[in-house]
Amino acid sequence: MNRLLVISMWMLVAVVVAAVVAVMFGRVRWKRATDQTLEALRRSGDAAPPADGGARAPAAPTHYDPSQLDALPAPVARYFRTVLTPGQRFIQRALIRHDGNFARTRNQWKPFTSRQLYSTAPRGFVWDASIQFLPLLPFRVRDSYQDGAGRMVGTVAGVVTVVNQQGTPGMGEASLLRYLAEAAWFPTALLPSEGVQWTAVDDRTARATLTDRNHTVTMEVYFGSGGEMARVSANRGREVNGTVELTPWEGHFSDTLHEVDGMRIPVSGEVLWVLPKGRHSYWRGLVAEATYEYR
Repeated sequence: MNRLLVISMWMLVAVVVAAVVAVMFGRVRWKRATDQTLEALRRSGDAAPPADGGARAPAAPTHYDPSQLDALPAPVARYFRTVLTPGQRFIQRALIRHDGNFARTRNQWKPFTSRQLYSTAPRGFVWDASIQFLPLLPFRVRDSYQDGAGRMVGTVAGVVTVVNQQGTPGMGEASLLRYLAEAAWFPTALLPSEGVQWTAVDDRTARATLTDRNHTVTMEVYFGSGGEMARVSANRGREVNGTVELTPWEGHFSDTLHEVDGMRIPVSGEVLWVLPKGRHSYWRGLVAEATYEYR
């Protein structure tokens, strides 16, 4: 009996050691792949802008001038006056770190941490997140938009791949829409000289349209009483049983703003789907750090 107990204990130890080694290996492999993806996005921004419909002209301004607001709808002009200061340099890259909670299914919230690199020329992002769905086994997700294509990779502990989607037009548009909505955290990217077209809806709402590569996306933006961006909404592609369905989608931002390098950005946000059975909030995040590189 004692011998069987000893053997069982050693087998348990072996399993635990193997699991720890696998998790460590997965972490290293995941970091290496993510760093390569981040570096590719950085290199694309250092190269000459591509000659396509989403590219910015070489002579585009590098500093914000309030005169750029003269032709904009009133709530949009008020927003830029709220979050930017005259002479603000245009952002080339933004690195945002979030802490928060993620819910794959309704109200099943799990803690996450993430880092996200955005590039404004060419437009793109890489989101690298670790979600604690299981004890000691994080679900690692890398969502990206590069060269007009969206891609999402998800793994258990960086070892077992459970999601690998890429390349479809619907995914590219969904990713570009995410970029446009999240530009509240790098607001010079929303200026008209950056390719965003603004049209009036009412005294608190405007419509933003952006074209990049072969994708064109539009969202409605609702501004708060303090001039801040309060909410965005659009129809966005959502996977349902292997197919993509356009579904009402919203992003909400806090009215508390944090000043970084002369800009004011929301300190937190929430993202949700508006489904027939009700709202499904799936992302709630707090900005832990925001750093910028300028042109």
